[in-house]
Amino acid sequence: MAALLAACAAPLAAQVSVAPAFVEPAAFERFALRIANPDSSPVVRVRLGIPDVLTVLGVDAPPGWSWTLSAATDTSAAAVEWSGYALPQGAFREFAVFARLASDARELSLAFPVRLERADGGTVTWTRGGDAPPLLVGIRATTDVSARGAVALAGGALGLAVLALALALSRRRAA
Repeated sequence: MAALLAACAAPLAAQVSVAPAFVEPAAFERFALRIANPDSSPVVRVRLGIPDVLTVLGVDAPPGWSWTLSAATDTSAAAVEWSGYALPQGAFREFAVFARLASDARELSLAFPVRLERADGGTVTWTRGGDAPPLLVGIRATTDVSARGAVALAGGALGLAVLALALALSRRRAA
């Protein structure tokens, strides 16, 4: 059964990808959604969900395509949608978003849900519970300390210094 599921998912996995594979907190990054259409029905709409720790600074569309950026709401994440043209069978396109990852992003990865709509009305989704899992981009840990973290470390060091001084003075009095 697992082999059958893997065989069915393989064409979906090869159909879309996102790059880069890893990003760092506070980085400005170009996220490239790459789509190949193996189906006989052209892709006419592409929707990319934007993780909430990203701030979109710009969007690029292939020639003939237009785009819209939907802000996040209480019930849905921000998304970019490209439409107005068709991606025929055997064609490949790249759709790009320029964004900045929040400096306090601490997730292990970013999930990018994708939905493709076809001219025949069919859809294919890469989301939790969809046709395939969402596309993932890993977040690399950094050794940088935030301003808040630096204050906490300095406070801890000062507390240890005061404790060490108090212990030294109490031993001196006892002797």
